[in-house]
Amino acid sequence: MSSFRIILDAGTWEMWLSLLAVGLIVWTWRKSSEFKRLRVTALMILAVLLLKPAMDLLEDRSARPRLAVLVDVGPSMQSPDDLGLSRLKRAGRWLAQNRSRLERGYETVFYAAAGGARRVEPKDLESLAPQNSALDLGSALADVLDSGSPPARVLLLSDGAFEDSRALDAALTRLSAPVDALGVGPRTAKPALAVAQVQAPDFVFQHSRFSVSASVEASELPGSRVRLRLLKGSRVVEEQEKKVEKSFEVLEASFTALAESLGREDYRVEAQAVPAGVKSARGLGVEVIRQKYRIMLLAGRPSFEYSYLREYLKSDPNHELVSFVILRNPENVSPVPDNELSLIPFPAQEIFVQNLRQFDLFILEDFHYGRFSLPAAYLQNLRSFVAEGGALLLIGGANAFTKAGYQGTPLEDVLPVSLWPDADDYRPGLFQPAVSAPDHPMLNLGETAEDSAQLWRRIPPLDGWTRLTGSRPGASVLLRHPAERAASGEGLPIVAVREFGRGKVMLVGSDSTWRWKLGGGKDWRLASFYPRFWSRAVEYLTGSLQLKKVKFSPLPEHMPSHEPAVFSLRVFDEHFRPLPSSEVDLRVLWRKPDGSQKQVAFYEREPGLFQVELTGLPEGRHVLEASAKRNSPRRQNASGVGSSRERGELWGADQVSFLWEAPRADAPLDRRRLKSVAEKSGGRYADLDRADPAAWSGDEQAQVRRERAVLGRRSLWTSAAWFWIIGVLLTAEWFLRRRKGLL
Repeated sequence: MSSFRIILDAGTWEMWLSLLAVGLIVWTWRKSSEFKRLRVTALMILAVLLLKPAMDLLEDRSARPRLAVLVDVGPSMQSPDDLGLSRLKRAGRWLAQNRSRLERGYETVFYAAAGGARRVEPKDLESLAPQNSALDLGSALADVLDSGSPPARVLLLSDGAFEDSRALDAALTRLSAPVDALGVGPRTAKPALAVAQVQAPDFVFQHSRFSVSASVEASELPGSRVRLRLLKGSRVVEEQEKKVEKSFEVLEASFTALAESLGREDYRVEAQAVPAGVKSARGLGVEVIRQKYRIMLLAGRPSFEYSYLREYLKSDPNHELVSFVILRNPENVSPVPDNELSLIPFPAQEIFVQNLRQFDLFILEDFHYGRFSLPAAYLQNLRSFVAEGGALLLIGGANAFTKAGYQGTPLEDVLPVSLWPDADDYRPGLFQPAVSAPDHPMLNLGETAEDSAQLWRRIPPLDGWTRLTGSRPGASVLLRHPAERAASGEGLPIVAVREFGRGKVMLVGSDSTWRWKLGGGKDWRLASFYPRFWSRAVEYLTGSLQLKKVKFSPLPEHMPSHEPAVFSLRVFDEHFRPLPSSEVDLRVLWRKPDGSQKQVAFYEREPGLFQVELTGLPEGRHVLEASAKRNSPRRQNASGVGSSRERGELWGADQVSFLWEAPRADAPLDRRRLKSVAEKSGGRYADLDRADPAAWSGDEQAQVRRERAVLGRRSLWTSAAWFWIIGVLLTAEWFLRRRKGLL
């Protein structure tokens, strides 16, 4: 039986505008004279045509529900099982033998599924060949939906050797039909334990705690205990134990770790079944970055140096500062008991023992420990703090190194210089420090090397310096006195740095850098010199100056063997905040195993987070290189008007290397993954060798249904007849107006 229906092809905005126009025209038609109504009628026809009316020719007919049969043709399906046949051959033979049962109640369509799905003829089922790409079930289901009317049911024959893709959940939602899964693989299973998945954040902040989750698959181990451990190197971070209750069970575990040091930290999740003895492990990497710099400032007395430095450190929102200044030294006699003073006692125990490792940078400004009779163990703690990755800054002054300073203490060989043995070690006097390491990153305070050199020549002179024996081997002297000599004969070090263990130490031999802040009043080019110097010093000492501002997310221990291969890339500003694409020029280069290279596209998932997807990967080692140039701020011309942005210097770069291998041809039967797909969609699961063809034919469920098919569509709004009708109406209106003598 045939019929028709009228539909409107206009978009939402077109429809609303057309309806509004029709309403206005109808209102105008009611107010118009008889001959004017002809013109209004023509306009109404035009307004209706904007709705794009069309007519569908329909036919009512009987139809069987559609069954889509997907056969996994991934590389693992070529693996022979314990019946002596390949898995793909077994799947094709089962379908060929039971095809007539499936087609009794269903309109059955067969597909070969790998990276996508392609339709195959039933006669070709037993001759299907495995493909190089693993099954991407989400893409395969999407191809099935796009190939015709949606299926009422899907039957999947696979060994489960595929990864869960992001498109799978979306495809199952769009499908809205059950997916039945038949597992194709060995009939017998051996005891096995596998760390299937490990998840942790790509980036975490230093000193923060983060979660590591793991999924462990236990097969044929009922009654066994599984010991789960999270390790960092050889150190056990956390350990758990779980009991296996079923023949196949997925054990979920969550660990908590502390991000201790900047850069990449490598962890490993290990699982061991007791008493079976089977083991499995999987590694992961986490990139540790800074959130804020935690700084302790301990000053031996009030001074301009302490005041200006404290003001700068507190003004930066990326600094968490704790500061103490000694207002009354032990030799200052008080006529009243200490408990009656408003000053708090010097909290040495809290600073040097209890809270020391909470800080990234420890500053001793004109502080001499001997005046307070501090035990040597406190300085030993400070030494260990540096060796474990902390930063130490000592600023000289009249008190800092008196009475042989730190000689003979655990801190002596940590310093970048050798101290003067005499008590009279601090000399007053103005001097212009000489730059002795112009290429050191801490001194690069200008846009170019020449800009930096000019800034160092313009700074105000310092006042006072500490006498030193000389610099230690391995130390870098950044600034020297222009005339004074150390006892070793070299130019007297004023600023020197050194690495000790995993940390860094810096010594400033003068407590008058505050004079550099006053230089901006005389020369506008020096207005930001003081904060920039100390900002670079903090970044260098804490390791942030060497941290990459462009960084690929750590790759998993084993790359998934399906395409596209997905990589995440982050770009940070100087404070490790996300740097969006509007402020950076980013390029990504892909080098293939044969040496060829090409630039690849990427997209920004969120500000500062970019994603790269690669397809068509040959086997071998690949390299991805990313480089970013920071867009420089707008420069002003002579009239003070900002010009367009210019490309700045290189901001950062990173590369990542990975080995791409073809998907495994010997993967085990993954019942867990197949059961998960079936349960999500409301389907069923069974092993192929145990599946009853009668139960899976669907005769009871499949019922003939009536459906209305569209035989064709005619676009009414494109017919030329409407323009003839409009022409006749307008001509008639003109004729009537002329007949009545109207213009």
